[in-house]
Amino acid sequence: MKIEIGESLLQSYLKNVKKCIVTQTNWRTASSWKIEDENLRKIESIYDRIQQHQDFSDVFKSSSLEQTIKQAELDVVGINNEKLYLVEVAFHERGLQYGERLETKDRVCKKLLRAYLIALLFFPNYKYEIMFASPKVNPATDKTIREYFTILNNDFSDKEKVLFSYIANEEFENDILVPTIESTLSDSDSSELFLRSVKMLDLFNMLNLNAGKYDNHIVRKTFSPKNTSSANDGGDLIQSEIRKVKNRLPGWFSRPDQKNSKILYAYLSLYDSSVGYVLFRDLQQKANMGSVFKTNFDQMVNFGEKNHGKIFESEGERVYLWEKVKDYVLELYDSIRQNRTV
Repeated sequence: MKIEIGESLLQSYLKNVKKCIVTQTNWRTASSWKIEDENLRKIESIYDRIQQHQDFSDVFKSSSLEQTIKQAELDVVGINNEKLYLVEVAFHERGLQYGERLETKDRVCKKLLRAYLIALLFFPNYKYEIMFASPKVNPATDKTIREYFTILNNDFSDKEKVLFSYIANEEFENDILVPTIESTLSDSDSSELFLRSVKMLDLFNMLNLNAGKYDNHIVRKTFSPKNTSSANDGGDLIQSEIRKVKNRLPGWFSRPDQKNSKILYAYLSLYDSSVGYVLFRDLQQKANMGSVFKTNFDQMVNFGEKNHGKIFESEGERVYLWEKVKDYVLELYDSIRQNRTV
């Protein structure tokens, strides 16, 4: 059976951090299981509520309750002395994406609501935490998913019994990844796939697990991207790039005819904070720079000693402001616009 690295990480997390005495990946229902009539009636009622809910009526589309149960597969399940954990995890290197932003939100909600029905049907006497975890979710999608998790908890949660939780981006690192890796400091068991990979990295000093902790993080040996001799490690490189951008931005804004300035002004004229990104094709068209656009745009996305300065993150067609300088760019741009209107 194929096990994804995200599933293995969450299994290790449930076992070593949440102290689950039983864990399983790729958990599925079986048609031979007996279903109590009382439990079935309860989830039929909740399924009808979902189908009539203004925010979730489309998540199951035309699937019947029976189909929903039969198709159920949970990435990871764990049980400790306090509760049952039902976990869905998604690791997309370019950021969580099941299609467009709203389609991604619907897919996530479908997974969680299906897990909720499964929990009520087969584990009626437990307390539950129904979790969706992803290490990288782009800003606009992250904002939308968080809004709908609030609705999930308001309308379907029970503080005493049911909690829907969403863990992504920095929370994923701080709450799941780092504590799970740190659990290897006091546990020699490396039978789990993810923890075996951690042991291998430590073997080659890519993770210094024996050096202790610093600000609740493992002590890590990081590597600079290629072709960067100005920084000793990843942290220094990022700080160097931030300084470069802050030093150069005022000049860019004061010289709008520069190639990098044209791209930045074009981006900011298209940017909508409620969306969080600009499409590459729209930016290219707005900048109107012909064949030189792509070369100059790349120098505003990538790290490098001779780049213009890293302003953007690119995920497929979507172009985001780099989080490390985003606030500074927007504040300076607003300040310049206000001064021009005075």
